[in-house]
Amino acid sequence: MKAKGLIIGAALALALSAPVKADPIFDDTSGIGLDTSGTAFMNGLYEGYEALSLERGAVTDLLDAEHFNHKARRAARRSSTMPDELMDRLLRPADMADLRSALARLRKAYDRGARTIGPDLSATAQVSYDCWIEAAEGTNPAHSMASHAARRQDDVDRCKAEFEAAMSTLESMTYFRLTEFRKPPSGMAMPAPAAPQVAAAPETFIVYFAWDSDALDGSGGRVIDDAVAVADSLGIADFSITGHADRSGPEDYNLNLSLRRADNVKAALIARGVKEGGISVAGRGEAEPAIATDDGVREPANRRVEIILL
Repeated sequence: MKAKGLIIGAALALALSAPVKADPIFDDTSGIGLDTSGTAFMNGLYEGYEALSLERGAVTDLLDAEHFNHKARRAARRSSTMPDELMDRLLRPADMADLRSALARLRKAYDRGARTIGPDLSATAQVSYDCWIEAAEGTNPAHSMASHAARRQDDVDRCKAEFEAAMSTLESMTYFRLTEFRKPPSGMAMPAPAAPQVAAAPETFIVYFAWDSDALDGSGGRVIDDAVAVADSLGIADFSITGHADRSGPEDYNLNLSLRRADNVKAALIARGVKEGGISVAGRGEAEPAIATDDGVREPANRRVEIILL
């Protein structure tokens, strides 16, 4: 939204020069009051973006009201709804650095399965991040008048605090419980030990892939490193590897793609010293999505390989 002022100016000029019409210039209402039937994470995103849209519309920030309205509508449709990108906002360098670090934390939590482990907190963290980045743009004198920039600082402080609170709990939930495996990051408290269970749930790790790709990236490699380290610390030698795809291609193609993804994760495990005989591999194609979508929708959360320690 670097050209936010130019867009508003152009829209107003068009309104003054064109015949009066009933349709508004900005669509800030089509995503309000929709019924939702998605996952807890997607429903949480919808509620958060709906509230943000109404908040910005109440102060006549119609461009951002429309922006968040559209994100609410996407979440209600169970379509991929990702955090705002830094390049889309006109930010001061100091704000850019803080927000880049915050986005990296959010993505790391997602890599560790946060959207499944803590869907409500994940939605709160993402919406608060988008609230923070939008407000930070408003504090930039190059973007806003000085008086307006001062008012938006209150929004920055509020949204940042909400993000930090959600992320602190989310990181504790997704952080590995094995204190002997890794110490917690500075300033982050480990969650209280869980009550003894008769049978512990298997450890699960999720590796995500780019669209139409079976290539492991750096983030995926780190997840595999974590899985191997945890398995070693627990004395586990058996791994179940299941590949998945989103619904943006033909079913037979997606099945093959999910198998290639699983095979590449298997190869990475073997390269890290895991015995091949202890690894089972399967591909589910688009049949078992983490987030339900319509056919043809690209959904990053569904392009994954699940590693389960048996």
